[in-house]
Amino acid sequence: MLSRRGLKRLYGVTLTLTLLLSLLSAAALGIVLSDRLSAPLGVLAEGTRAVASGDFSQRAAVDSHDELGALMQSFNAMTLQLTEARAQAERHQAALAQAKAYLESVLANLSAGVLAFDEELNLRAANRSAGVILGVDVAPLMGVAVARWSGPGAGLAELGRQIAAAFERAGGTEWEQQVERPLHGRMQLLLLRGTRLPQGSAAGSVVVFDDITHLAEAQRAAAWAEVARRLAHEIRNPLTPIQLSAERLQMKLAGKLAETDAEVLTRSTQTIVNQVAALKNMVDAFSQYARTPEPSLRELDLNALIREVLTLYEPSLGGAVRLELAAGLPPLMGDAAQLRQVMHNLLQNTQDALAGTREPRIIIASEAAGGMVRLTVTDNGCGFPESVMRRAFEPYVTTKPKGTGLGLAIVKKIVEEHGGTVTIANVQPRGACVTIQLPVAAQVAARKPSMVQSKV
Repeated sequence: MLSRRGLKRLYGVTLTLTLLLSLLSAAALGIVLSDRLSAPLGVLAEGTRAVASGDFSQRAAVDSHDELGALMQSFNAMTLQLTEARAQAERHQAALAQAKAYLESVLANLSAGVLAFDEELNLRAANRSAGVILGVDVAPLMGVAVARWSGPGAGLAELGRQIAAAFERAGGTEWEQQVERPLHGRMQLLLLRGTRLPQGSAAGSVVVFDDITHLAEAQRAAAWAEVARRLAHEIRNPLTPIQLSAERLQMKLAGKLAETDAEVLTRSTQTIVNQVAALKNMVDAFSQYARTPEPSLRELDLNALIREVLTLYEPSLGGAVRLELAAGLPPLMGDAAQLRQVMHNLLQNTQDALAGTREPRIIIASEAAGGMVRLTVTDNGCGFPESVMRRAFEPYVTTKPKGTGLGLAIVKKIVEEHGGTVTIANVQPRGACVTIQLPVAAQVAARKPSMVQSKV
């Protein structure tokens, strides 16, 4: 009885231990299997977090061919595609940035001005040349409708109104227009071309313009030179026969007429001779303007040239002239004969301007400035009328009753052929100032060594 109970207890303990051992084994096996099953999911979760943070380089190792293996392969393919897509996007972005930088560089270095507007003609962009040509800072105009432009200078608002009107007239077609506006005391001529951009994200309008003032002046000068050449040719031929015929009539008829008629004949003949002489002077001016010879450049001293020319005007100008010539002025490259003519024209104009002035005063100054020699002739005469200031260098523009209007035109032509510039201005309270700048010999020699010749 006792023995049977012990055996039953022994069997019970044995079965219990066996059961516990089986349960522990099953739990351990479950843990191992779950770790093996969840490990790919953990790798996938880590890779997903890396992709979410922008790291597409994560690649999960595929060790099985079941559903988890297929999922890992799909994840790897996705990250590879994302990597390629990002690389392609970066290449496109770099190409876009390079194209934008190239376009900005082209626009920035373009000599023509470019203005870009939105659909309501509000200014969106402008290149550097636009501000340079217009002589204004375009930054305050950004976002402002072209019809409401304002700023320093009387011409900016009018320019904006003309651009707006041109777009309104043209509708959706291209247009071209020349606009004249005042700038720094002169009239600036602009050639504008406008067009509408295609509809879309970049819809709007573009205006491209350039300053053609110098081109127009050159065309006018060439046309006037041709007119002067033809006039000189047509007028010169009959002048001498007219004069000789008048003198011959006086010689033949003076002794055969009554005293009163002889006086009328003498006065008439003298009038003809005087007018013929005036016409000859005009023809000479025409010829001089039409065929200015090519300058023969040599080194010369501008101060010495000024003093040489002034000796011819001492009897008429007397003590009215004050010289302010800079000592040690560098020599310039020029044609002495043509530059003498420039001085003669300036001094003659000054003499005419000082007519009727109680205390006439002329200041002739020279100085070196930035590789140039500057000559200024200032007087306290009547100055330039405002109506003449903008066209003073055009041929046949004059305020003198008997002037041809070629003096300043010839001065400008000679100075520009010497590589210089000439400007005029009125001075306060009364008078005018003509400023001429010519390159020094060293500057010319640096560009054209063969032009350096012996000093005059």
